Amino acid sequence: MNRRQFLKFLGLSTLVFGSRDALSFFDPPLTNDQKALIEGLQIIDAHAHPDGYRVDHSHIDISSTVGAITDLGMAASVFSAVGDRVYLSKGRLPGTEYQNAMIQLDFWKDGIVREGKVRLVLKCTDIPEAPAPGGVPGAILAIEGGDPLAGNPDRVNEFYRYGVRLITLIHYNNNQLGDCMKNWPGLNPGPKNNGLTAAGRSVVERMQELGMVVDVAHADSPTLKQVCRMSRRPVVDSHSHPCSLSDMKQCGRLRTWKDMEAVAKTGGVVCTWPLASSRGKSKRESFRDWAAEILEMKRNIGMEHVGLGTDGGGGLPRFVKGYVNVRDLVQLVRAMQDAGFTREEISAYMGGNTYRALKACIG
Repeated sequence: MNRRQFLKFLGLSTLVFGSRDALSFFDPPLTNDQKALIEGLQIIDAHAHPDGYRVDHSHIDISSTVGAITDLGMAASVFSAVGDRVYLSKGRLPGTEYQNAMIQLDFWKDGIVREGKVRLVLKCTDIPEAPAPGGVPGAILAIEGGDPLAGNPDRVNEFYRYGVRLITLIHYNNNQLGDCMKNWPGLNPGPKNNGLTAAGRSVVERMQELGMVVDVAHADSPTLKQVCRMSRRPVVDSHSHPCSLSDMKQCGRLRTWKDMEAVAKTGGVVCTWPLASSRGKSKRESFRDWAAEILEMKRNIGMEHVGLGTDGGGGLPRFVKGYVNVRDLVQLVRAMQDAGFTREEISAYMGGNTYRALKACIG
């Protein structure tokens, strides 16, 4: 039994995989008016888990599936394998974080990509310019949480050769690379590193040498700022939104303006998601609220530094009203139009800015 066969056996013995057929649901085709709204847009989702595997059936998030991505005419989506599944399972999953990450990546690369449902993106030339609804989208393989690296930059080379082009350094624990913003409820995140570790710096350097995107989502403020200071290429914060609270310690997974400014100074992109939340003075319950937030980010960090990252498939607890899956991004486009955004600005948010950051990193 070779490595891949072993990993598949290991995964299938404890996990249930999702698929487009198994998770199918009825969606009417986009109307002509909806198609007109997104015509010519190169939509890129900077963070998602489309048609991924499921550890259990307690919550199946089908807000990002290959079917919905294709129906929308999305140019590309990040297909992100969760890098700390063993930790999140409290050790119930067999194998290492590396092995479990490979199970997820193998599932996509040997299944969905090989069958021609999506095209593997290794360079930006693999991303369609603006596919029509029904076109073949691109898949950008990624890992959320650098735990599978075990602090070893040589693992970066291995994942790069496999086809991974983005790594989110931190997820829900303080790993060998740096510290997390917020731990998973009921789990001990481990001792603080006080920011980016020596291994973390080596990993960032190796990623940028090879041509990979460094994603600082989930990283706490010191870790994020240290990554940004040393970075030679744009970094991405792939899924979050601004925090309106004065007490930064209460922001949880939401970003302060200073953190977003640090990302912007690298030439990078801060990506926002369809999460519904009302905290402090911030009301984020509708597409109109989402569009108003993007306008505020434009004013504070510049339109060229704001993008889309849905975290589809990641189990967001609540969506803005009317959002069911990525097809509903057409409603965000309409809300941005109503808020006064130009077509060029909408194009920049929906994928243009992320494409620029990708091109600067992966070529």
